[in-house]
Amino acid sequence: MKDPNDQTEYSSMETVAIRGVHLPDPFRALNPPLYQTSTFTFPDMESVDQVLGGHESGYVYSRGGNPTVSRFEGVISRLEGGEASRAFASGMGAISATLIHLAREGRKMFFPRYIYSGTRAFIHKFLNQWGVPVHWFDPRETDWLESLVSRLYHEAGCVFVESPSNPTMDILDLERLSRACRQEGAVLVVDNTFASPALQTPLLAGADLVIHSATKYLGGHGDLLGGVVTGKSDWIKSLAMGEGSFLGATLSPFNAWLLLRGIKTLFLRMEAHSEKAMALSSFLSGHPKVNAVHYPGLPSHPGHEMARRQMKRFGGMLSFDVGTASRARLLADRLKLVKIGVSLGDPESLIEHPFSMSHRWLDPKERSDAGITPGLLRVSVGLEGAEDLIRDFDQALSEP
Repeated sequence: MKDPNDQTEYSSMETVAIRGVHLPDPFRALNPPLYQTSTFTFPDMESVDQVLGGHESGYVYSRGGNPTVSRFEGVISRLEGGEASRAFASGMGAISATLIHLAREGRKMFFPRYIYSGTRAFIHKFLNQWGVPVHWFDPRETDWLESLVSRLYHEAGCVFVESPSNPTMDILDLERLSRACRQEGAVLVVDNTFASPALQTPLLAGADLVIHSATKYLGGHGDLLGGVVTGKSDWIKSLAMGEGSFLGATLSPFNAWLLLRGIKTLFLRMEAHSEKAMALSSFLSGHPKVNAVHYPGLPSHPGHEMARRQMKRFGGMLSFDVGTASRARLLADRLKLVKIGVSLGDPESLIEHPFSMSHRWLDPKERSDAGITPGLLRVSVGLEGAEDLIRDFDQALSEP
């Protein structure tokens, strides 16, 4: 009899997102079961010896592994093209565990100026305090890659990037960066949260590890927290047996189950997010009260051609500048359909003022270095009708 869960013939990642990965299920349930348990028991002490001795696979305690979480990890590995994945309780759980793991190897850490505020905060509050060598580079400089390579110089290094970046929407050439890191013996980690595997697969471009805040597009409904790291099995095994288990930031089985549900519609949602973001960014770019729009789908974006080459679509995130903090705050207050909030990737559109919100804790120079201007607004374009979103921004911008 043909195994209904067999996936060897799947050529489409859309199918993988829906059908998932095979785990034995005697009841042949259409949807994956939820193993909502902290502990797994053994039939006898010989089984204990076999599992704990590493001679047989098996689950012991859900902090170390759980069937529902394993199913989610397997789906992400397939979608990203990785050998293995490790899930975490949040995106910051995944980021912090990965950075600690790589720092413990004695690696120098390299970060672009334009990066998620939570990652920046972890660098300031922990890596800097621990004396980990941290270096910043500016990917907007014409010779940024050559400058980075000269600083790596065959020493143990880790380069951690985002593309598109949060919230400035900078695009990095992941293939060139991957080749450079490989040549210098550095590990390349890419936060792929903004794009998701539906739009971009950095591992296939040569990256070593890919990180997601699964809270965002992977979950897609704003009702869970989660994170995941994907890459080669030796990297992930080492991470899972160390920081992945003993820092305690373990993804709950229920949130893993919600993620498996959300991923089924990932490709459809990312297509819709991208279409609506393109429509809104086109409207904003033509508005006289908007100074600049940052969306890689616009031909005017400096990274447009690169984004066309390495992304399937341009995503649901954009940012734009209205000049001053007071104008930005007033515009956010005037929006009726779009709500103020710091997250992203939900069906509901959200707007945030990084200067007042996500990057509020930075001093003026640090905000400037990070590309956070007083008038910058970041929009997570949801799944509402594009005409309603445009109408909402039009009325908010049109008021005196």
